[in-house]
Amino acid sequence: MVPFVPTSLLEQLLGQVTIEAVQKHIETVFSAAYFKMLVVGNFAPAEAVDAAQQVSQMLNFQSLPAHSHVPSRMVNIEPGHYIYRHMGEDPNMLNNAVVATFYCGMVTNPKDRTTMALLVQIAKDQFFDQLRTKEQLGYNVGASTNSFSSGKLTLDMRVQGESNPTYLLQRIDSFIHGFRQTLVEFDTVKFDALVESIVGKANEQLTSVDAEANRMWTPIYKGTYNFARLADEVESLQKVRLDDVLDMWDRYINPETAVAYTRVDSQLWAAKASYPSATDMTTWPESILALAGCLESETHMPVDLSDLSHFINTAVTQTSADALGSLAHQYPMANSTQVLDETASGWSKIKNALDMAMNPHNQHTLQDSETNFAYIGMYQTVEGKWVITDVEKFKATQALHGLAVPVIKLIPNTTAFNDHTIV
Repeated sequence: MVPFVPTSLLEQLLGQVTIEAVQKHIETVFSAAYFKMLVVGNFAPAEAVDAAQQVSQMLNFQSLPAHSHVPSRMVNIEPGHYIYRHMGEDPNMLNNAVVATFYCGMVTNPKDRTTMALLVQIAKDQFFDQLRTKEQLGYNVGASTNSFSSGKLTLDMRVQGESNPTYLLQRIDSFIHGFRQTLVEFDTVKFDALVESIVGKANEQLTSVDAEANRMWTPIYKGTYNFARLADEVESLQKVRLDDVLDMWDRYINPETAVAYTRVDSQLWAAKASYPSATDMTTWPESILALAGCLESETHMPVDLSDLSHFINTAVTQTSADALGSLAHQYPMANSTQVLDETASGWSKIKNALDMAMNPHNQHTLQDSETNFAYIGMYQTVEGKWVITDVEKFKATQALHGLAVPVIKLIPNTTAFNDHTIV
């Protein structure tokens, strides 16, 4: 979870920077340091040591004290559904953006990594086809997985477009609601071919020293020193079955079945967008806010949320077509005497938003958290989701994952220089 950095804060900090401060930073930045270096190629061990010595002599630094060298540790977010919002400051920015991040299995588990890789391969094309090609929600639409040196794997679903972020996330929820059936019906022959394709790509011969270095550097950077990771993943891939993918979906991503459901929705709102207040989010369900945002973007008029909620409550007894017709007469299009019709811009979004408001998907049953985040200024939506108001305070309430553990024993070289040891 990476917070957005407000432009105003950057401007404030840049205003405090002086030429003297920059010059002093240049002179002291390498006064003490800790570094890892990988030498790849046709080198003897002595030549690799010599290369490291040359780098050390050129930078001319002292060893960084152990208490100053603090390895990165990942935040272990407590199960729950969280929202982080940020309002853009550029008045010319029209696009909104969302990333729905689901925390899944452990990065240290080969089966979790390979199962997630297969899940993403199956989901990403259908996610793009539905939200980009069919619904045309934006040009930047995608699903991917991410991992860090320790901690959990994540499934990230992102959309960038002009629709309001609440609506974009509702459409992601709609995709998630229907995707389980896709996995259930997925052809096993096609699945086996997908596994074979990934295994084949993993076993491809490296064609450059640079590619070899990148492959070796990853376990060094992450601190696992597991240079057999790729072989472990290939072995695991050959054992993964379609049922394993479905099980991962149900355990971590499906809101109706996941026991330790952990999700963070990051939202970036365009400066001109109608930004829901804290009162709005604690009073009205997201489906109402999403529909209101779609209506406001098309009518260019404010929508009374209470009136809209009353309309939905009375419309549930109508057919979707009748309800949409009533909505069209109640909210005429901007700069037009005509009511909303099927040829108008934004018609499909309003229709989808109305359907979601009238027929909301089952939400994850959020249990009371052991942590009362209200003490740090956070608040809960009607659906029980916690809205993060201060990222640093939120992180301070969470436990940390342990450090990555090397899978092999590191053997120090007898050669040492500048208080550094060659491994």
